[in-house]
Formats: sequence, structure tokens, C-alpha cells
Amino acid sequence: MERVCRGCDKSDGIGGNRMKVQEYLSTVTEQIRCKQAREMVSEELREHILDQAKAYEEEGMFEEEALERAVKEMGDPVETGVALDGIHRPKLSVGLLILIGMISLCSIAVHGMLGMYTQEVSGAGYWYLKHHIFYLFLGYLMMFLVYRLDYSILARHARKAAIIFFVLVCLGGTLFGIEINGAKLYLRLGAFYLFLPTVMSLYVPLYGGLLYSYRGEGYKGILKLLLWAVVPVWFTFRLPAFSQGMVLWCTLMVLLGVTIWKGWYSVRKKSALTLTGVLFTAPIWSILGRALLGGFANYQTARIQAFLTNSPDGNYLTIRMREFLSGSKMLGSNAEQIFELGKFPGFNSDYIFVSVISAYGIFAGILVAALLAYLLIKIFRVSFHQKNQLGMILGCGCGMVYLFQILLSIGMNLGLLPTTAAILPFFSSGGSGIVISYILLGLVLSVYRYQNILSDKPAPVKTLTFRFSLKI
Repeated sequence: MERVCRGCDKSDGIGGNRMKVQEYLSTVTEQIRCKQAREMVSEELREHILDQAKAYEEEGMFEEEALERAVKEMGDPVETGVALDGIHRPKLSVGLLILIGMISLCSIAVHGMLGMYTQEVSGAGYWYLKHHIFYLFLGYLMMFLVYRLDYSILARHARKAAIIFFVLVCLGGTLFGIEINGAKLYLRLGAFYLFLPTVMSLYVPLYGGLLYSYRGEGYKGILKLLLWAVVPVWFTFRLPAFSQGMVLWCTLMVLLGVTIWKGWYSVRKKSALTLTGVLFTAPIWSILGRALLGGFANYQTARIQAFLTNSPDGNYLTIRMREFLSGSKMLGSNAEQIFELGKFPGFNSDYIFVSVISAYGIFAGILVAALLAYLLIKIFRVSFHQKNQLGMILGCGCGMVYLFQILLSIGMNLGLLPTTAAILPFFSSGGSGIVISYILLGLVLSVYRYQNILSDKPAPVKTLTFRFSLKI
């Protein structure tokens, strides 16, 4: 005869042991100050106790004896809880914070030098400096606010958040956008102006949440994720903001490729990764197709031809940038050159890297590039060391935004890419770019903060369930 008991009462021997386990887990978790970590710790300890009890049963012990011994071997619950409290608690990446502090100070120094020299040219040099410092402080404030948030909320509300974000940006840009040269690229919020192409970078972490929410759905899930990627990129191209649309598309496709490689979906990795790689290059093929079919406007065609042929008539900005670079010193500034640079459009935003080299020398440009490269290494190291898959993909997404922005900005400033609107994170002037750069960094810090607190396991069952048999 076999008898099965589930959730026995306290009078039963096993029911009493069940209560002992619950009391043990409660005592342990009471020592852990971070409430978000308590469920994860409780579930891990519960599984360990049950696994150990099962091992003792296989050695010949009765279930109640095995469970009692497994609990006893866990040690003093208070001491265990105190030890786990030291592990499962919020953390701050001091090294990353120091690095961003150094980058911010370098940014202020660069704009300070530019402000001093360009004050004589435009009379607004110091105004630009004050403007830049104000947004740096605002960015720091937003960074710490995001750092304090629990990023796992994206796993629960990714689809709603993505729809709300897209609707607000689309409606805001369409109804309240400020039209400049026929394009509504700015959205005014009181005294602040948001540059919509840069704001679209905030869609990247939302897409990370979408990737997480579609795990295990197979090719159908990947098709849905492609639609979630196409719509915001199409909107960005329509603004029009071609370079930002390219950055957004490449970032989203890389994230999709990473999740496929990690085995998030029930698909054949090789074929799915091949498809993602083809889609990654889709904008390039579309450009070539439009060029061959005459789909570009005359001025766009002239700009492309000027870049490819190095024509001085249509490639003035690139040629001037090369002149500034060739006239720069290895260390130190060329005062006369900086004075001329102040007349150059976008000297403190799109062409800030050229300004860095002109203001402080080629070595300073190398140092800025090295600091940003080290920042990328730190971000990707934090991301790929995460146990939580959502944290991994969010951190990776923020790093990819920085990577493509840096490559686009430096490549354009060195004359390797056609002139376009580009920002160098943390350095280019402009409130939207600065604040959003710090918001994304705050998300990376949040991922690091909760790395020992959040797990990918589903919420644990509140009560223990035991099964035992009694043969007569």
C-alpha cells in the first residue's frame, strides 16, 4: 500500500520538519537587508536542502530523518543569513563611476578651452560652456535616479513600455515637434528641447526587455522581434535622421544576434544568425539600391559623389576638418587654428573630436579615444558577467549604442565617413545627447547594482511540498 502526503500538517513528522525548514529560511532571510534578494536566497536554500535530503534518502535514510539532517547541516541560520547579506546586497561599481568622472572632467576642460577661444568669435563661447556644464549635472542626476531603479521591471512590462514610448515620441514629434528646414527633429518640453533622433536611443533598453519577453517562442517570436525593430527604425529614417536610424538598426540587430547565440529561442542558431547578419547589412544594400535606381535627391547624390571623389566643391566640411587635423600639434594647441575653428559649424557638437585635437593636440585626441574605449570594455565586462539574462542584454545594448556612436563620430571627424549628424558620448554639446548618455550609463550601473540580487528563476512557491510513501 502506498500513501502520498502533500503539505502535511504540523502534527505529522514530515509536516513538523516542513515547519522547521520554513522557520530556518525565515530566520536566514530576516538577516538580509535587501528585500529583493530574499525570495531568491530562500528559493536557492530550499532547493539545496531538498537536494541534500534526497541524497540522504538514497543512502537509506527515512525522509523525515534526511530532511532534518539536511536542515541541521546548513548551520546556524543567523550566521548564514549575515554571510549571505554581505553577498546579496546592492553594489556600486566604483571603478566605472571614477572613469565616468574622469571623462566628464575632460569634457568640461575641452569645452572650457573652446569657450575661451571662441568667445572672441561669436561672443557665446562661455554660454556654451555653462550650457554644457548644466546638462552634465542634469545627466548625473538622471544617471543616479536610473541607477536606483530596479531594471527587472522591463521584463514584466516591456511590450507596454515600448508601445507607450513609441506613441509618445511619434505623437509628440508630429503634433508638437519644432519644424526646422522642413523636418520636425526637436520636441519642446517647457524650456528644454529634445532632439528626437537621439531620444530614439532610449528604445534600445526597451528592445532588450522585448527580447527577454519572447524567449522560447521560436521563429514566430523572432518575426515579432523584427517587427518591433523595423517600426522605430522606420520612424527614425522618416524624421529624417539617417545616421541615427543606422545606429539604431545595427544596435537592435546585434542584440537580436546575441540572444540567438545565447540560445534564447527554439531555433537553429546557424540559420537564424545568418538571417540576422544579412538584416544587419540591409541598410547598406538599400543605399546602394537607391543610388543605382536614382532614388536619392540631387543634393544627396552630389554629397555622396563629393565624398567618394574628394571634390572640394561638395566636400567642404571634410576638407576643412582634414586641414585642422594636419595643422594640429602632437601636444598643445594651435591658437590661430582654434580661432578659425570657432567659425566652423558644429565645432562643439558634431566635430568635437577635431576640436579636442585642435585645442590640446593629437595626444589628447588619442587619450579621449582611449578613455571611451576603456569605458566600452568596462560596460561589456559588466554585461557579460551577469547571471541575470535581462541584465546582460540591457548592459550590452547600452554598450552597443555607445560603440556605434563613437565609431560614427570619430570616423566622420577623421574624414573616413561622410559628414552627418553625429554625437560623441559625454563630449558633444547638446542637452539631449548628454542626458541620454548618462541615462544609459545609469542603466549599466543598475545592472551592476543588482547582479547578486536578481535571478532568472521564476518566483518561488510560498510553501514546501513533500511527497513520501509508506508501504505496508
